[in-house]
Amino acid sequence: MLSFVANPFPENIMDRFDDFKRRLELEILGHPVVQANPYTSWFKRGDADEAQVKDLIEQFSVFSNHFLVVQAKRLVNAGTEEGERCARAILVNECGVGLEPRTGEAEGRTFSNRNAHLEWLRETGRALGLDPRRLGRWDLGRAETHEFLDGLDRTYGSRDGLVGAGASFAIESWAAFGIAQGPEREDKNFWKELIAGLELFDARVRRPKGLSPLPLGFFKFHFVTEAGHGAAVWEELKKSFDDPDFDGDVFLDAGREALDAIHLFWTGLDRERRRLDAPLPPARADVDLDLAQLGF
Repeated sequence: MLSFVANPFPENIMDRFDDFKRRLELEILGHPVVQANPYTSWFKRGDADEAQVKDLIEQFSVFSNHFLVVQAKRLVNAGTEEGERCARAILVNECGVGLEPRTGEAEGRTFSNRNAHLEWLRETGRALGLDPRRLGRWDLGRAETHEFLDGLDRTYGSRDGLVGAGASFAIESWAAFGIAQGPEREDKNFWKELIAGLELFDARVRRPKGLSPLPLGFFKFHFVTEAGHGAAVWEELKKSFDDPDFDGDVFLDAGREALDAIHLFWTGLDRERRRLDAPLPPARADVDLDLAQLGF
C-alpha cells in the first residue's frame, strides 16, 4: 500500500480523494516496472558477470547524465511552488550539491564536483576498467535507453505542469517503493536489489582476485534519499489536488506513460544480459579444411 500521511483535505472532497488514492494504488504501484521487474529480480541473485555489470553502469551513466536536461525542464515547468522547490533540489543535487537524505532538502549545502552523480558512476566504472570519458555519452546508450529518456522528456519534462507532476509522482513512488515498509517489501525495492547484486558480484568475482569492492555510492545514496523524494511529491500532490484545474486523468495518464518509459530501460538491460549469457555457437566439426590450400 502507498504510505500516505494524514488526510489534509476538507470532508467535502475526502471521498473523491479516497477514490483517487485507489486509482494511484492500482495504476501507479500496480505497474509492471514496480511489481515485476525481471532484470532487477535476476540481478539481485548475484549471478551477473563483469560484462553484465559493465553494461549496467554504462546505461545508467547515459540516463544519469541526460536526465539533467529533463530535470531542468521539470524545474522551469513546475505547476506549483512546492514542485519547483523539489525539482530544483533534485537538479542541484544531481550536479554535486549536498542533500539532506531524509528530507530531500539542499538548502545551505555545499557544492563539490566529486559529488556529481555522474562522477560517482565514473568512479565505479574506473574500477571496472571503463573509460570515464565515454560514460554518460548519448552514443553509449542503447535504443531502449534513448526511448526511455525521450519518454521522460515528454512527461516529466512536459511544459504542462500537471503532466510533469503526474510523471514525477509516479517516478518517485516507483523509486521509493517498499522503503521502510518492512523487510519483505523493502527487499523488492529496485535500488536495494541492485545493491545486493553488486555486493554479491564483489564477493564472487572481485574478492577472490584480490580486487577492492566496487564503489557503490551512486546506488546507496539513491536508496537512502528516495523516501525523502517520495514525501516531497506527496506534498506537491496535497497542494494541487484541491485546485479547480487539477485533472486526475491527466495526472495518472502521465504517470503511466513515465513508468512505461522506465520499463523500456529495464527491458533493454534484460535483453542485453540474456544476450551476454547466451553460449557461443559450437565450432563446426564437419568442415574438412585443406591447410595446404590456406598457405599453412
